[in-house]
Parts: sequence; C-alpha cells; structure tokens
Amino acid sequence: MDNKITYLLVGLLVLAAFMGGSLWTKFLVGDKKQAEVQVAEGGVPQQQPSEILPEEPVVLGEEDQAAILKDPAASKGSEDAPVTIVEFSEYQCPFCKRYIDESYKNIMSDYGDKVRYIFRDYPLEFHQHAQKASEAARCAGDQGKYWEYHDKLFVEQEEWTEVTDSASLFVGYATGLGLDGGEFESCLTDGKFTQAVKDDLLLGQKLGVSGTPSFFINGKMLVGAQPYEAFKAVIEE
Repeated sequence: MDNKITYLLVGLLVLAAFMGGSLWTKFLVGDKKQAEVQVAEGGVPQQQPSEILPEEPVVLGEEDQAAILKDPAASKGSEDAPVTIVEFSEYQCPFCKRYIDESYKNIMSDYGDKVRYIFRDYPLEFHQHAQKASEAARCAGDQGKYWEYHDKLFVEQEEWTEVTDSASLFVGYATGLGLDGGEFESCLTDGKFTQAVKDDLLLGQKLGVSGTPSFFINGKMLVGAQPYEAFKAVIEE
C-alpha cells in the first residue's frame, strides 16, 4: 500500500514539473513575440543593464543620403536649411502618433525655419490599414494638402484603425479638408501611389530601418518615439 502511494506521489510530481516547464516556455515565447512587435513599432522592451550594449550610431554615406532626399512622399522647408530630418513612418503606428503629438510639435516650433522635413512611408505589414493610409496622404498631396491630411490621419487614428473598410473614412477626411472627393477617391481606388509607397518601404529596409518611427537627421540615424530632448541634442550638433 505504501509503495503505491509513493509511486502515485512521484508520478504527480513528474507531471507537475512537466506542466510547469511547458507553461514557462509558452510565457517566454509570448514575451519574445511581444518584444518583436514593440521594436517594430518604435517601442523599447525593458532589458537588464547587463544586456544593454553600446552601439555606434548609423550615419549614412553620401549616396544613401542623396537617395533619401529623392522623390519623397512629402517635404517642407528650404532645401538650404542647415538641418534635414527624414522620417520613415506610418499612420497606424501608435508610437508614431505619440512622436507627432509630442516631439514633432516641439521640433517644428523651435527649429521650423532651420529644418527641411521629409516624410517617407514605412507601412508595417501587421497594420492592415497602413498601406492605404500612406496612399491616401499622397492622394491628398496631389491636391496640395499632404501635410494637412497627414495631421488629420494622426488626429483620427483611433477612428479609422477600428473599422474594417477605412476607404470611406479616408474620402470623408479629404472632402472635409476641401479636396475634390471624386478625384481623391479615384486616386485611392486606382492605386496611383501603391508602388511608390512600397518603394519607400524597400528603401528604408535597404538603409537599415526595421521599425517606426525612424529618423535620419543630416544622415545620422535616430530610432523610436524618442523624447524631444533626444532630437534637440542631435539637431544642436
């Protein structure tokens, strides 16, 4: 009788150890996947100090700097400005919205007349509306209101990301800004800028961009929705 009880207890302990190990493995895998999504969207997963290694900032060569200035989605500011900021971003990314709401506004307020600002598209594949949102902004740019539409997409981000079909909302934003709705809708439906958006994505990947938002300030790379002070330090250099 005692032997049977002993065998039963041993069996239960082995089973408990197996189940505990399986749950721990699932936890680690899930945590890794969440970290990958955070990095792609500009988040920074928490790490122990011993895991953080110093990295040399990426600085583009002349050829690559010329490439990121050519045929962007949109640009503003003088070509002779002492500072050029190239942003690789997308409209569905919550970290990109945080950057726009915080750091971007301060940059334009403090350095607007000294900065040439360039926007390039980098729609993340797991954001279902990101590609079309980038195309919609370019269609608005066709009618001279890229930056107004750019701002509108971020202001209304929560609304259009929660629907199945965002196209009707995109058209509504366009007409609300005084654009020709029929012309805008045709541009969006016909995919006039589909390939241009994809080309921006490929360019970003070639230059080492892996998440949004990512920036090149006079060719020096800065990654993530950094606080304003981080941008100020690089600009002041």
